Amino acid sequence: MRQFSWIMKAVVMVVTVAIVAACGSSKKVVRRQQMPDGTVASLGHGGSKKATSQTKTSKKATTANERLALRIDSLLQAEDSLLTVSQLGLHIVNLTTGEVVYSYAAQQRMRPASTEKVVTAITALDVLGPHYQFQTQLLTTAPLRDGVLQGDLYIKGGMDPLLTAADVRTLAARLKAAGVRRVTGRLLADASLKDEDEYGWGWCWDDDNPTLTPLLLGGKPGLAAQMLTALKNAGITLAKGVAKGVAPATARCLAAFYRPLAEVLLPMMKESDNLCAESVFYQLGRSRKLIAPRIYQILNAEGSSVADGSGLSLYNYQTPEVFTRLLAYAAARPDSIFNPLLEALPIAGIDGTLKKRMTGTPAAANVRAKTGSVTAISTLVGYTTQRSTNQLMAFAIMNQGVSRMAEGRNFQDKLCVLLSE
Repeated sequence: MRQFSWIMKAVVMVVTVAIVAACGSSKKVVRRQQMPDGTVASLGHGGSKKATSQTKTSKKATTANERLALRIDSLLQAEDSLLTVSQLGLHIVNLTTGEVVYSYAAQQRMRPASTEKVVTAITALDVLGPHYQFQTQLLTTAPLRDGVLQGDLYIKGGMDPLLTAADVRTLAARLKAAGVRRVTGRLLADASLKDEDEYGWGWCWDDDNPTLTPLLLGGKPGLAAQMLTALKNAGITLAKGVAKGVAPATARCLAAFYRPLAEVLLPMMKESDNLCAESVFYQLGRSRKLIAPRIYQILNAEGSSVADGSGLSLYNYQTPEVFTRLLAYAAARPDSIFNPLLEALPIAGIDGTLKKRMTGTPAAANVRAKTGSVTAISTLVGYTTQRSTNQLMAFAIMNQGVSRMAEGRNFQDKLCVLLSE
């Protein structure tokens, strides 16, 4: 069995703690079942309203939920040819009333594909906070006298997946503004944010896998070389060459470039960028922060297996109910999780991986959800507002063993239209 570095262990620990397990398996319709955190929220039609918690279920809402459950029954019966030859995991929760509207194999462990990014995003917003920033730093332990840095300069990679050559030039300019004109030592590339493995645990060799390194430039290795060029162009001379090294804990920061978490979440969720997801995943490992004790009371790790942050790994497993409980947890925390998550999720018929889906239906500009697609697997996890009641729904739809992706997507789109009407 593969041995993890301390960073991978920390990542798996932090992310796993934020995952919920299911409470009992059933393929029958489940009504009037309360979620642990009832929430009131609405996506509006392309907008969002803040969530509030602890609301009571109304008789009218329960009737509406029952009518919706009957319509979903009919849809599943109509899709019998698909469900006979493939697997479905489904969990739908009315977050306004806290009721489970529909449950079908909701506690089956299934591969999430890129909907694993929902787990990563919610955990990152909860643990790191929406104002967290990726850092690319220039550090030293050497004294600076009359513009001469008398020793080595460290470039410490922050695994910023969006870092550009222009950003590196900005970093060099900040170093010059700090008074550095000459470096008597080397430029040492510090990749200590994560282990040395360039690929994730359980990734397939023939996938289009990103290279995992803290020293990213334009999404690929190359930060140190670009930094060297930027220093030269900024008029900062380097007496010696480039080498690898780890900055001591006592090193001081001379200049830094910062990237807000929100900027990385956008391509991670909208376009399902795997490198962005892995970069966020390793920020969790770097932070070594634990989730607040209250989460332990409503979440546990049964039914979930977290192997990476993107969903590329064959070893990721989630259940539909894990997802809806995470979505409920997020909706109850509007400022720190829910609203930033909504900004990043693809919008049906509008943008991202849902741009061409559900157009011209009540789900368009209403459903905000993350897609997931690998061979024979199609998943969709997110929120929608029921237009007839203005109530917020959380859903997790996991199709496994489909012969064509279109089969799973068409089923998901039909279901989202029902939820949005």
